[in-house]
Amino acid sequence: MKSRVESELTVKNVQITVLIEDSKSSTKPSLKAKHGLAYLIKAKIDNSELTIMMDAGPTPEVILHNADVMDINLQNIEVIVLSHGHYDHTGGLIAVLKHIEKRVPVIAHPTVFGPKLKIKPHLKFIGAPFTASEVESMGGVLVLTVDPVKIVDGITTTGEVPRRTEFEKVRGFWTVQNERFLESSMLDDQSLVIDVENKGLVVVTGCSHAGIINIIKHAQKITGNKRIYAVLGGLHLSNAEDIRIQKTVNELEKFDPKFLGPCHCTGKKATIKIAETFGERCRILHSGDVIEF
Repeated sequence: MKSRVESELTVKNVQITVLIEDSKSSTKPSLKAKHGLAYLIKAKIDNSELTIMMDAGPTPEVILHNADVMDINLQNIEVIVLSHGHYDHTGGLIAVLKHIEKRVPVIAHPTVFGPKLKIKPHLKFIGAPFTASEVESMGGVLVLTVDPVKIVDGITTTGEVPRRTEFEKVRGFWTVQNERFLESSMLDDQSLVIDVENKGLVVVTGCSHAGIINIIKHAQKITGNKRIYAVLGGLHLSNAEDIRIQKTVNELEKFDPKFLGPCHCTGKKATIKIAETFGERCRILHSGDVIEF
């Protein structure tokens, strides 16, 4: 396997619409907000445009409502990426596939449909509310791999992210493996990386269970591009200790991104710290926000 995803071209520009996020936009009150995340990504490559959906939010009702309000035609979606298998990122997938009415690749990790559980305040299933066969029956062509998947020149998934940063630990999730009930390290967590011409890498995350610093370093490795232009999505720091938040911010500063868009599971404390540190480079994201690079 090659150590990097080779790219002949870079994306000319990209537009990222936040279809669903935990909070409402003050300028778009008719949109719904619900705990979860979904993006619609339009990338211009030469004279063509590619439409990707990353994640599908928690429920069919919310994603279909927001798509309708924003006049988004879901039939234009050509590729779907699942950042991981939790319900708040997968719940609307079947409904979206019904609207697409064609066979489309659905890229995910091989364990995306494995048991996903939490034990606080009690044992609860938090995985995808459907099976792999249901996805396939609705026209989804499952691309289940631990490796990065090149979607087009300049756009790739990270695949499984190596866990090397000492302070980025995964806690609180459980699974069943080889008939044993085990704490889960969320190996299915992956992100999307877009190489934008004359700017650098735009890293789009779901929840960053793998650790945002691990994710960024892996993105640099597989693309061969060290320049980080933007990082947006959930950073999963909502229950993180102050020391982890500070170390994360310190490491983010070293990458010198021009845009940071925390949302979803980043948490209030971490979001405030990021906003204080990066100032005008930080934009807290909400349902309906549109970002262009």
